[in-house]
Amino acid sequence: MLPMKLNFKMLFSPVFTGVLFVVFIVAMAAATFIENDFGAASASQMVYNSRWFELIFLMLVINMLGQVFIYKLYKKKKITILIFHLSFIVIIAGAAITRYTGYEGRVHIREGQAVSYGLTGDEYMAVNVYDSKNRLLLSHREKVMVTNTSLGSFYREEKINETPFSVRYSRYIPNASETVVDTEGGRPMAALLVTNARRFRKVVYLAEGDIKIVDKLKIGFGTDESCDLNISLKADTFIVRSNKELTGMSMMTREMITIPAGEEAPLREMLIYSTPNYRIVPQKLSLSGTVVPVSLNTENSLTGKDAFEIELRYGTEFRKMYVYDVYNGEIDTAETKIGSDSFVLTYGPERIEFPFSLMLEDFKLERYPGSSSPSGYRSEVVLVDKEHNVNMPFSIYMNNVLKYRGYRFYQSSYDPDEKGTILSVNHDMMGMLVTYSGYALLFVFIILSLINKDSVFRRVKPSLWRNSGSRLLGLIIAFLAINIGAGANPSKIIYEKKKVDEFGRVLVQDQKGRTKPLYTLSHDILRKIHRSNTYKGLSPMQVFTGFSTDFQNWKDEPLIKVSNKDLRTTIGITEEYVSISQLVDFEKGEYMLAGMIQEAVNKPAGERDKMDKEIIKVDERVNIVMMLARGEFFRLFPLRNGTDSWGTPSQALQNALDENDSLYISNILSLYTGALYEGKTTGNYNEADEYLESLLNYQRKYASYELPSESQVRAEIFYCKSMIFERLFPYYATTGIIMLVILITMIIRGKTGRTSLVRVFSGLILLGFVFHTAGLGIRWYISGHSPMSNGYESMLFISWVTALAGLLFSRRSSLTLAATAVLASLTLMVAHLSFMDPEITNLVPVLQSYWLTLHVSVITASYGFLGLGAILGLVNMILFALSTPVNRKHILKTVDDLTVINYRTLSLGLYFLTIGTFLGAVWANESWGRYWGWDPKETWSLITMMVYAFVIHSRNIKALNSIFSFSILAVYAFSSVLMTYFGVNYYLSGLHSYAGGDPVPIPAFVYISIAVLLALSFYSYSRYNRMVKALST
Repeated sequence: MLPMKLNFKMLFSPVFTGVLFVVFIVAMAAATFIENDFGAASASQMVYNSRWFELIFLMLVINMLGQVFIYKLYKKKKITILIFHLSFIVIIAGAAITRYTGYEGRVHIREGQAVSYGLTGDEYMAVNVYDSKNRLLLSHREKVMVTNTSLGSFYREEKINETPFSVRYSRYIPNASETVVDTEGGRPMAALLVTNARRFRKVVYLAEGDIKIVDKLKIGFGTDESCDLNISLKADTFIVRSNKELTGMSMMTREMITIPAGEEAPLREMLIYSTPNYRIVPQKLSLSGTVVPVSLNTENSLTGKDAFEIELRYGTEFRKMYVYDVYNGEIDTAETKIGSDSFVLTYGPERIEFPFSLMLEDFKLERYPGSSSPSGYRSEVVLVDKEHNVNMPFSIYMNNVLKYRGYRFYQSSYDPDEKGTILSVNHDMMGMLVTYSGYALLFVFIILSLINKDSVFRRVKPSLWRNSGSRLLGLIIAFLAINIGAGANPSKIIYEKKKVDEFGRVLVQDQKGRTKPLYTLSHDILRKIHRSNTYKGLSPMQVFTGFSTDFQNWKDEPLIKVSNKDLRTTIGITEEYVSISQLVDFEKGEYMLAGMIQEAVNKPAGERDKMDKEIIKVDERVNIVMMLARGEFFRLFPLRNGTDSWGTPSQALQNALDENDSLYISNILSLYTGALYEGKTTGNYNEADEYLESLLNYQRKYASYELPSESQVRAEIFYCKSMIFERLFPYYATTGIIMLVILITMIIRGKTGRTSLVRVFSGLILLGFVFHTAGLGIRWYISGHSPMSNGYESMLFISWVTALAGLLFSRRSSLTLAATAVLASLTLMVAHLSFMDPEITNLVPVLQSYWLTLHVSVITASYGFLGLGAILGLVNMILFALSTPVNRKHILKTVDDLTVINYRTLSLGLYFLTIGTFLGAVWANESWGRYWGWDPKETWSLITMMVYAFVIHSRNIKALNSIFSFSILAVYAFSSVLMTYFGVNYYLSGLHSYAGGDPVPIPAFVYISIAVLLALSFYSYSRYNRMVKALST
């Protein structure tokens, strides 16, 4: 009985919990890299959908349930921990219900059409065998996930009327195209390439007896029916006859032949046959052939379909059959006959029958003004349920979900001709309710842990860490390995800076209807298209007015940023910037990205790769420049049409009150810019100032709503010009580093208390935080939404929360405040690197949601606390490294205090991360019908949660129960945060990825930093061991 008792004790022990955490973390991390290299299907098959991955969840549930009874968590004092364990058990149960009972799919509806079914998101392969009387002899169906990393599992072997039969999946053929090959037992085949003057091009495959219509050309092979082109086989020779005269030219000798209409002639390969409207090239003529798929290089051509080779054996006969996985989700069928029996193979999704129907009345696509790029789309549908006598119109768009009888319909994509919609459908009411209940329990635990006086968060003290930490370094190296794996043209007009910046006081109504200073608009536009605050030393208003009033001389300026290396190669540039004239041929009216942008926006968001995302971004920048050229941003004039809209001069003229009003609207801008240009020569700007004041008065006189006050306008211009955040990061860095050096020096010398110098630097950091807060507040006011909608704004917010965390804990330790100042500086510095892209146009439809503020603010706030934890751990390691027999007692006391602060800091960070992650899951479910899809971003958020859960619980593992262990884990755990934010956003593909082109090579300083950190770890570990031994004697 003793061994069994020990086994059960081990099964429910904290050590086994830690082992499960590590295995779980490694598995998920590996899956994200598998997805990046081999695709989401491979990651799902090898990890997420595998039985061994489910076993990890099951073992976690068993482990947590066992701990409830072993540690008597049902007692009143431990109720907080009990709720924590139960919450994760409920969440895992909800996930299991979703996996085994829920389903999702897609619904395609054309305008005016009603459908009562959808297609599953999963693919199925089936084989049916029929006899000569069409009686079913065998039917076999399997859910499959065939990828280029696996041969799949589709297999069936049995006897049919005592005849051995087997079918199995053999080979995956990506990016497949078809070709005819000679084969024994095949049929006479002809492969013809058909083209015309309208750039139509298609290869058609005809077996004897086939008739096919290609474009408007009717071609028959071995049939008596009259066609435009008839092919026949006589004495093993292919013959052609046309109802119009044919001319033929040898591709080798250029020899010409003529075939009169209605006459027969041999059909030969390597000849180009021409009719008045078409050219036909026989690519392959086979007396015994079959059509088989071949894989093409994706760099040369994208076919839009993959193929699967299936091997079929029946008695002594052997066949290879091929079915296609078409990207639009259609079902493909292949058929062959052996003797009198027919074998039918199908591949694709299955139908989901609804107890009601949906009719698409209208599909509406909204575009940015003056642009072909979509800003949003919606489906106007009518739900008809005859059983319940329901006839309900509904508008489906992003974040507006149709919910009915357990089904949830989401807007997903649309047809290229904009006459049809593609909806996602989800049916998982029970799984969703159970999972949401788990989320609620988890939130209750977090609240109780903060207010319950018996919780570990409230009663944490240095004595909780007792062990020397001697077994930690191997774990650190392994953990680190996982994360490592993981000058202006003189001919163009440039207005005088000071005066044209005053023009920025004029108000403009942007595309979202917000009224703001023209300077703000010019600043945001330059940041958007050039990714910088200035261009060749010119201010945003100088660039804005130059492009708007002198486009002909500005169009060759390389202003547009192109981050993606592959896209730059396609465009034909080597630098990161391109001019509008390189992308648009103004004489021919051709746009280089036209085809690529249409293809990119037609893809669902989750299927867009890095180049697709960059094409959409560059297209947006091009459209902004073209809007500048057309003057579409000069929406300076209130329209007199009974609305609150403002318009450009041409729009305002249509609603002018009288002739004087028309003359003013028509001429004020040209008069003002002319006076500016003249003033540059004469130095007299009085006339320009008068025109400017006239325009400002006109706006305030005729606006139909309250405009921003003059003080608000100046404050907004101040924000743009002051560059608060650009100047804050060197300020934080300087004060933080100096204060840190002072404090460490005091500790080494055995001094305690706060000196006047420390108080001065604390005040300076507080002053910087005040400016930081003011900057965020002003930015919130300028943008009209919470400052956390993109990478740039989220980094500003993370930096602010980091500084706030330092101030909250500063009463207990000045070291904490100094460390957070350094971290806040680093975060702000990252925010201003070139790859950050602040949004100035409309938020994408899915971001136009209140969930954005909740999810992003909470999850980014967690990064601030977790970053502070890493800095505090690093400070502890430095203090250990600097310990001597003289100062070790002072250092140990400081380290004890910092560790308690660090535990609470990491706990808060983990709470925020957990809440933010699961709020994101709720947002995802409300937006596109799936609260968890194993996207790399959400996977790495879960990995980071598990990593920090391991750090927080490491005190329960004997080998890791030491202050040194906790400190070093706090440092290295932050690498998972860096991977979650930077690794996923800029190196991996996925729904949340900001990456453009090939991943940027990891900078050399990263490897140097890792080496320095490892050296510090080993050295501080040796000094810590000496300290422990000395204090124990």
